[in-house]
Parts: sequence; structure tokens; C-alpha cells
Amino acid sequence: MSKRDKIFEEGNVSGLPFTFNQEVTEVFEDMIDRSVPGYSTSLKVIQEQTKKHFITQSNVYDLGCSLGASTTSLLNAISEQSKVIAIDSSEPMIRSCHDRFKKQIREDLVEFINEDITNSAIDNASVVVINFVLQFLKIEERTLLFKKIYNGLIPGGILILSEKVHFSSERKTKEVSNIYHSFKSKNGYTKLEISSKRDSLEGVLVTETEDQHITRAKEVGFKNSNKLMSNLNFLTYKFKKI
Repeated sequence: MSKRDKIFEEGNVSGLPFTFNQEVTEVFEDMIDRSVPGYSTSLKVIQEQTKKHFITQSNVYDLGCSLGASTTSLLNAISEQSKVIAIDSSEPMIRSCHDRFKKQIREDLVEFINEDITNSAIDNASVVVINFVLQFLKIEERTLLFKKIYNGLIPGGILILSEKVHFSSERKTKEVSNIYHSFKSKNGYTKLEISSKRDSLEGVLVTETEDQHITRAKEVGFKNSNKLMSNLNFLTYKFKKI
């Protein structure tokens, strides 16, 4: 079971800037559950959409797999019909996954790879998942990754993207941000923790607008996009290759 997230409990600034190190790995499940509204729903959406769109003898990818929550949804959806390829640049995260998924690894149901997803090969894929990960990449890397995913998908394949976004209106962004901080406060985070975490993520987690994500998808070739979930400024989209 994950430890309680107390990294910024006393305004700790040793974690600046934020990184997915061993300390974060140990509390990650608690951190994301208390910090991302609708996170558990996004996992259910991934499983349901994968069941619907998975194509036999194709590959399934979890890009930025962290501790394997999305990987679990994918495994549950494809029922041993294929192998899940799960990739993350954080060595502590991948080490933890090797411990957590020993049985599935032994049965060749999943492969965990420690590498930067911008360098990963995507091939013969029917489902690719990026669950709250794109926001941690440099802006210029995002379109290149989308192009690689589109080219690696087979016809009928899908990209499921979950992201935190901001709005074109500064007023709306501020209003939703205030509600979001209230959400975190109700989940036990103090004002100091919220402020310290925000500072640690400055320049590390860079959001875009919903339109920017849709435009990027269209530019690389996706003709079909559907919003699957919306919770405050956290969204899940499906982009399908026709």
C-alpha cells in the first residue's frame, strides 16, 4: 500500500523542481488519488474503451505508465490476448512495477521498459494510452510524439489522452483553479502543501488548452475525436485513426 503523501507537509522545498524520484514513487498512489479529480474514472474509461477498440494480434501501449494503474486497466481489458508494453522514464517507478507485476511479467503479459517515451517505438498498435503524462513533456516534443503514435497505430486504433488543461479565459482558469484547490484541501492537503507543490511543478507541468490538444491531433492525421470525461480542468479524450 502507498504511503501517505507528506512530501510538502512542512513547505519542503528540497523537491524543487518536482521529479518522479524514489520519494515520489513511494507516495504516488496517494498523491494522485488526492490530487487528480476523476482519476479513478479515467482508469475505468481506459478499460472500457480498450475492450471496445482492441484488435487481435495488435500491440497495446501505456506511455508514462508510472506505477501501472493504466497498465492494470489495459490488462483487464485485453484478457491475455496480447502483451501490454508499459514505458516510463522514472527508474524508481519501473523498479516498483517489476515488483508489483511479477506474475504478469513471468507470464509474458506485460513488458516494462525504462526509457523516455519520446524515444519509444510505437508499432502495430490498436490502443495507446497517455494518462496525465503529456503535460510533463516539452511543448515541442508533444507533436512529434503524437505523429509517432498516429503512424504506429493501425486503422481503427485509438489514442486515449488524459490531461490537465487551462482555459483561454484567465477568469475561468482562476475560478476552476480555486475550486481545484478546495478539492485538494478537502482531501487533506494544507494551504502550505498546495502552495509548495505548485511551486515545485512550475515549469515542469505545463498545461495547454483543450483546443490546442484537439488541433495537434488533427494536424498529425486524427480525423475523429471524442471527449470521454471532464472533471474540473482534467479531461480524457479519444482520438481514432480512420
